[in-house]
Amino acid sequence: MVAEILFFLCLLTIALYGVFLLRLGRGWLLSPIVEGDANPYSSIKVSVVVCARDESAHIRHLLTCLATQSYMHKEIIVVDDGSRDNTADIVLTFPDVVLVLLSEGVGKKQALRKGMERVTGELIVCTDADCTMGVAWLETLVQCYDRQRPDMIIAPVRMSYNETLFQRMQAVEFMSLTASTAGAAVIGHPIMCNGANLSFTKKTWSNSSDNLMDKYESGDDMFLMESVKRQGGEIVYIKSEKALVTTAPSTTLHDFFQQRSRWVSKFGGYTDREIQFVATLVALATIFPPLLALLGFFNSHFFLLGLILWIIKSLMDWLFLRLFRSFFSIHLSLPIFLPLAILYPFYLLLSVAMGKMGKVGWK
Repeated sequence: MVAEILFFLCLLTIALYGVFLLRLGRGWLLSPIVEGDANPYSSIKVSVVVCARDESAHIRHLLTCLATQSYMHKEIIVVDDGSRDNTADIVLTFPDVVLVLLSEGVGKKQALRKGMERVTGELIVCTDADCTMGVAWLETLVQCYDRQRPDMIIAPVRMSYNETLFQRMQAVEFMSLTASTAGAAVIGHPIMCNGANLSFTKKTWSNSSDNLMDKYESGDDMFLMESVKRQGGEIVYIKSEKALVTTAPSTTLHDFFQQRSRWVSKFGGYTDREIQFVATLVALATIFPPLLALLGFFNSHFFLLGLILWIIKSLMDWLFLRLFRSFFSIHLSLPIFLPLAILYPFYLLLSVAMGKMGKVGWK
C-alpha cells in the first residue's frame, strides 16, 4: 500500500514538474531580448557594492572589469570583511575604489549593511568578488532601470568552467538554477535571484534591509527579493547577454558542498509561498523516482516504474536546458548531463543533510 501511494505521488509530482518547466520555457521564449545601448553619460548615479573575504585570487580581475566599464557615472565600494590574505592591499591599488575595512569577519549581511552606509547612488548594483563582466554591463543595467524604473532588477549569472568534468558538471547544474530564475522572473513570478548580479534602488534597500533574516548567515539576496515581493514592489529580469556576469566554480568538493549547504540552510526562513512550493516541487521531483526505483528490491515492477519516471524527468530537464544553453554560453552535452542526472538526487540529499546539521557561513 505504501509503495502504491508513493508511485501515485511520484507520478503527480513529475506531472506538476513538467507543467512548471513548460510555463518557464514558454515565458523565456516569448520574452524579448534587451537591445540597444544606454547613454554612458546618463545622470543616474550607480553604486557598485562588493563584499569580500579572502578573495585575493579574484578581486583584481573584478576591479579591472569595473574600472573599464563604459558607464561613467558610478562609484565602487568594496567591503573587506576581515580578510586574512592581501585582499585589501589589492583593492588599494585601484585609486577610484572606496574600501571599507572591517577588522573582524562579521558575516556577509553585516558587511553589506556597512557598504550600504557609504552609497550615494540612486541605483545600487551588487556583485561578488569572484565575478567578471563585459564593459557594457553597468550601461545595460542602467538602460533597464531608466526605461522601467523597477524596484529590483534580477540579472543573469553564468558559471565559468575549464576542461575538468567536475567544473563542467557544476556549470550545467548552475545553469539549471539560473534558467529557472530567468524563466520564473520573466513571467512575473520571481522565485530566485543571485547576489552576484542584483540591482535595486536605494529606497528599496531602506524599506527592506531589516528583513534579511540575520539568524541565517547567508541569503541576503533571496530575503531581500522576498521582502520586495511582500511589499508589492516591481521586480524585473533583464534578458541581455551584455548584462551577464561570470562567476567562478568551486575548486574542491568541500567548497562545493559548503555552497550547496548554505543554499539549503536558509530554506526555513522563506515565507513566500511561491518559493516554498517550487523548492518543494523540485526536491520531490528529484528524489521520488530513485526512491521508487529502490523499492525494486521488494517488487521489480517498482524498479521499472521508478526508472521510467527518472528518465522522463531527466528528459524534461534536458529539453528545458537546451532553451537556455545559447544565451548562457554553456556547452550542454550528454556525457556531462547524464552523470549529473544520475548523481543529482544523491548529492541533493547530502546537501540537505549538511545544511540542516552543520554550521555554514557566507565564505
